[in-house]
Amino acid sequence: MSETTNTPNQPDPKKPDAATPDLATTETVSAAPASAAPATTAPAEDATAATPAARTPRTSGRRKLLVAGGSVLAAVLFAGGGIAVGAAIADEADDDGDDAAVSASSEQQADDDRDDSADDTADDAADDAASAADHGATSPDELNEIVEAAASEAEGTAVSIDAGPDGSWDVEFRADSGAETEVRVASDGTTKVISTEAADAGDTAPQGALDAQTIDALVTAALGEVDGKVVDLEVDDDTTSPYDVTVLTGDGRTVDVALDSDLKVVSSGAED
Repeated sequence: MSETTNTPNQPDPKKPDAATPDLATTETVSAAPASAAPATTAPAEDATAATPAARTPRTSGRRKLLVAGGSVLAAVLFAGGGIAVGAAIADEADDDGDDAAVSASSEQQADDDRDDSADDTADDAADDAASAADHGATSPDELNEIVEAAASEAEGTAVSIDAGPDGSWDVEFRADSGAETEVRVASDGTTKVISTEAADAGDTAPQGALDAQTIDALVTAALGEVDGKVVDLEVDDDTTSPYDVTVLTGDGRTVDVALDSDLKVVSSGAED
């Protein structure tokens, strides 16, 4: 009996063996993880290590900038506050100065107004004195001419003659029926009727008249009592003193002189 020896099959060099790995393939597979590992792991480590190093200087710089900016802002605010306070004080001073100027101007205006008022009063007094000197009559003839001129405009008897400050004269006439007419004689001699009044039931004829003779006697008696100018002659119904004469003195006073029916002075005194 012959012995059989099992000889292992030799691999065919032309056929690749599945059990034997391909070196090229093995190297490629092995190399892929090796090259990928640094690409994945190394940047993570670098990023982790670089993050604190990069943040630390940036944060410190910001803080410095914020601190510096805050200081500058505080300085600006402080300076601005000082400027605002200074401006407010200056404005207040200006307002006080303006108020003082207005007050001084008002006081000056008040003083000027008082001076003007005083001047006006003095001027009025001077005008009154001049007016007093300009109107009135010292001559009976002048008064008789006035009555004669006025009689051309009215009927009746002259019972009153009154001088105006402009040099005119108002003459009143009363008729027997009691009707009254007033005529104005201007300084240039022109005449016009300025009023009329019809007679009432109780009116009567005048008790006296300002005729030429009576006027002469009244003016002479009155100016003998008081020095001045006659500015009014009147006949009334007073039985004690039916005649009144008003005299304007040189100092501007008016004095009433009362005369009886005999044309004698009964009393005289300053007019109220």
